[in-house]
Amino acid sequence: MNILIKSLNYLWLHGWKYRSIERQHKQLVNKLIREHRPINVVFMALDISLWRYQEIYELMATDPRFNPTIVLSPCTLRENPDKDADGLRLFFNEKGIPYIDYKHGEPAFDIRKELNPDIMFYTQPYEYLLQYEHDCRRFYDRLICYMPYGFWSSTGKLSYDLHFHNQAWRLYYSTSLHLAEARKVATNKGRNVCVTGYANADEYLKPNHQNVWKTIGDGKVRKRIIWAPHFSIISENSAFPPRANFLWMAELMLSIAREYKDQIQIAFKPHPALLTQLYQHKDWGKQRADAYYQQWKDMENAQLEEGQFIDLFMTSDAMIHDSGSFAVEYHYSKNPVMFVSKDMHPITSVLSDFGKQAYSLHYIGSDEADIRSFIERQVLAGDDPMKAQREEFFQNYLLPPNGKSVAQNVIDDLVESLQL
Repeated sequence: MNILIKSLNYLWLHGWKYRSIERQHKQLVNKLIREHRPINVVFMALDISLWRYQEIYELMATDPRFNPTIVLSPCTLRENPDKDADGLRLFFNEKGIPYIDYKHGEPAFDIRKELNPDIMFYTQPYEYLLQYEHDCRRFYDRLICYMPYGFWSSTGKLSYDLHFHNQAWRLYYSTSLHLAEARKVATNKGRNVCVTGYANADEYLKPNHQNVWKTIGDGKVRKRIIWAPHFSIISENSAFPPRANFLWMAELMLSIAREYKDQIQIAFKPHPALLTQLYQHKDWGKQRADAYYQQWKDMENAQLEEGQFIDLFMTSDAMIHDSGSFAVEYHYSKNPVMFVSKDMHPITSVLSDFGKQAYSLHYIGSDEADIRSFIERQVLAGDDPMKAQREEFFQNYLLPPNGKSVAQNVIDDLVESLQL
């Protein structure tokens, strides 16, 4: 019976539901072509660390064919959506970019009525993340676009075959390997995928980056290491492969920062959701978690980084992490990188072919000895046998296609699709 139900559900989605959405999209596109007016585009901004559309927005803002608007709408599942909104306000205010603000406790801004969007850009492919009035479920009748906020290295339904993936109008993916994965995994066989390059590539490939590291006044030259732990510390409640490394690494990394204070700086770059997980953890809670984060702020040769990370990556010397998207993204720096896992099998078992290549360029750390060896040999001594392979990976996969920026590739696709 279960097999029959699954088969009927697949036929319904593949043969009618998703095909029906595609027909609606074609009708809307034809309507926009006939109207010959600027296209109303709404960018949903959830969290500054997930914001990937800056260059696309800037191109649209100077193009009379588009009428772009940014709407702040922090994730309702996060511990402190007001804090997320503050980070977004600071970022856009510093750049002088207008936006529709988020008003906690007040009725949600009516996007459909006030802006009448033709195109909606979302930063995550998950339903039920936003207040109902802003959630993607309410806008499948519009032209939804999405560019993954991370450089996907895994395969499977969560990465390629959610309802969102199948009902969006355009999915702007990073490489031809990601398109191939979508064709293999997605119910709609990736018919809505366009390869434009990775969302953050334009930022990474800029010739200059801001030095965001703490200044230490003793004149000593230190190596700069990023520690970026994932949030999936409670493996039984996670949709991701079990990692849970933060729990055994937390005090170790503080100790290493103190022990090597004259040789290294460490930037603590936690996943945005880690703090929420720690608040809920039986051995941590809010007081302990807040105090732990504060230690990274206060230590002379350490710092806490909770916002944008591109400048951090590109001005660093190495990274230690267990994050899926960073496993690819840090390769833009071409620096040595360690992935921490006591058992790599759960991680590698869900990797795509692309992901396997990216992970193969990591030094693997399963315990304290491995982490210390990485710092001593690869970071401080410069013994880095995988340097040439990382350079080859960068040339093959990290540069945008068509000899253009990622943002320009997206704009070109929109212009062609809408006959602008």
